[in-house]
Amino acid sequence: MHMRVLMAGGGTGGHLYPAVAVAEELAAKNSEIEIRFVGSRNKKEREIVERYGFKMVAISASGMPRRFGLGAFRFLGRSVASIFEVFYLFLSWRPNVILGTGGYVSGPVVLIGWFFGIPCVIQEQNTVPGLTNRLLANVVQEVHLTFAESRRYFRRKDHLRLTGNPIRKEIVKGDREAALHRFGLSNERKTILVLGGTRGAHSLNLAAIGALNKLSQRRDLQFILQTGVQDYEWVRHSVVPFGDRVYAAPYFVSIGDAYCCSDLVVCRAGAMTVSEVAACGLPAVFVPYPHAAYDHQAQNARNLVETGAAEMILDSELNADILASTMARLTSDETRLKRMSINARGFARLDTAEKITNSLMELGRGRHRSERNVHDH
Repeated sequence: MHMRVLMAGGGTGGHLYPAVAVAEELAAKNSEIEIRFVGSRNKKEREIVERYGFKMVAISASGMPRRFGLGAFRFLGRSVASIFEVFYLFLSWRPNVILGTGGYVSGPVVLIGWFFGIPCVIQEQNTVPGLTNRLLANVVQEVHLTFAESRRYFRRKDHLRLTGNPIRKEIVKGDREAALHRFGLSNERKTILVLGGTRGAHSLNLAAIGALNKLSQRRDLQFILQTGVQDYEWVRHSVVPFGDRVYAAPYFVSIGDAYCCSDLVVCRAGAMTVSEVAACGLPAVFVPYPHAAYDHQAQNARNLVETGAAEMILDSELNADILASTMARLTSDETRLKRMSINARGFARLDTAEKITNSLMELGRGRHRSERNVHDH
């Protein structure tokens, strides 16, 4: 059955990748399903979507500024423009069902979908839901949650579904030996992955370089560093003395390669990262981003810390000494690492994309039938 599904979510990879995971599942289930993404005008978003073989329509929507000023007028102008752009998209390409994954892009798309009477589903990645999803929850058919604690933030409860975070297939299908070879690393050493997210994390990079220097005598350790673009050059020069024991890159196109050859990960606690780390059964040390809205990264991290799958260091307490001692302690305790790995896998939900896909197909079929009945009469 031919069906058109619209994916709305952008601004960060954390909002985009869950939609990509569901789109992959939809495409695998039915080749007749037509999928289109709506995203921001960020060039990287388009590159990500097209790399997975999907089409994207960019709209003018942008994030709300924190202070009143010229930025507020630009935001209003872009918001109005994006509403007209979405209206045109709906009139020219009539979706049967919509998935919103949060962020400023999903707001106008889901609202106008509701206006047109199109079934809408939203997916919330974080423990503390963002403002967009809290508002949209009042007009959609289903809200899919990653964490049970999120329930209390929604007034309506009857349409909440606890399904987890959809994970891309490539995340859990890496080849350790091939990945280590690609990174020029050894299979004989333990590998620590330091992951600052798609944009990098300066405080994490600083602490990591300091920790590497303090652990220079640990010849049994090697490191993979995702630095972000801004810090890449100085990190690259800083790790030269470590030779083939460190691989640094500004960004990984396929993060699954880095996950599959790692024994411990030190990272921020964005919802996607937390879910991916759990799905890969990776012991983790989370350093939550301190300026995240509602401190949601710390809340995300606590879910794994409380199950014994991870440890947490607050950004305000992070330094080279603490990070080095944590890395040294964990990598020297094989029993602890194995227990953390088992607990992480126990937390993971690997059927989330399938569950959301089934919801979208069911709702989309209902819309498709009603449209057909209208045309038949």
